[in-house]
Amino acid sequence: MLPRKGQSSLYVLLAFLCFSAAYAENTSGSELIKDLENPLSNVISTPFQNDLNFGFADKDQPQYLLKLAPQIPIRIHENIKVIARPILPIYSQVNTITKKGHITGTGDFNPQFYLAHVHIKKTSAGFGPVFSFPTATNRQLGSGKVSVGPGMVLATTPGKWVLGFYANNIWSVAGNKNQPHVNTLSVEAFSYYNLSNGWYLASLPQITADWTQKNSQRWTVPVGGGGGYIFKVHKHFVSGTLQFFGYPAVPSSVGTKWTARFTLNFFFPD
Repeated sequence: MLPRKGQSSLYVLLAFLCFSAAYAENTSGSELIKDLENPLSNVISTPFQNDLNFGFADKDQPQYLLKLAPQIPIRIHENIKVIARPILPIYSQVNTITKKGHITGTGDFNPQFYLAHVHIKKTSAGFGPVFSFPTATNRQLGSGKVSVGPGMVLATTPGKWVLGFYANNIWSVAGNKNQPHVNTLSVEAFSYYNLSNGWYLASLPQITADWTQKNSQRWTVPVGGGGGYIFKVHKHFVSGTLQFFGYPAVPSSVGTKWTARFTLNFFFPD
């Protein structure tokens, strides 16, 4: 059974997408669409990522994750910009300690900053610091640590493709001494293949490696993908993406068997 918060949030987003589509204008122009999909372009994006993780903690009820990850390019020089990407996860899941009931709240705040060139090319990159702050409202939803590390974003746009990734590794530097040390690699890959009239195929897996764990419990590797559609509502661009992922590798403490992901993204080109 889906947590009530997960049910209501997903239904609201699906209803909004259907309502918007009824008033949507067709979006054409492959270069425009590729700019919207490219995280290094001069476009403000505000994605709302909804994940239903089935089999979480070996329970019948899924974990619901709403990931807020706006991306804001800020020009600081004629040729240099900073891409600010503040990420805040919101969870609703079974209580893994008492094994009954649900907990709902925010996870750790994860702001990312990438220094990049204002003018994007066929292949562009950005580099900068990534942070994690212990803002979780429940200890099951966060690390309890302040962590920091280097990050990068890379994007290339050959033909109808937009390919690339975000990658970072963070280490804990302060926080609750009773909580485990943090040493985590995160890779958010993205690949889009643009079809026609705003339709596209997509795969955006989020791979992690916890270096403090032994090899068999270290990696979380989702495999899958889906598709989506970019359209205009009045003067604003919106995309809806639906994907499904299986897990050839996942720690036993997580236990997720598969994920259904629906993302609604609003774009504001410069």
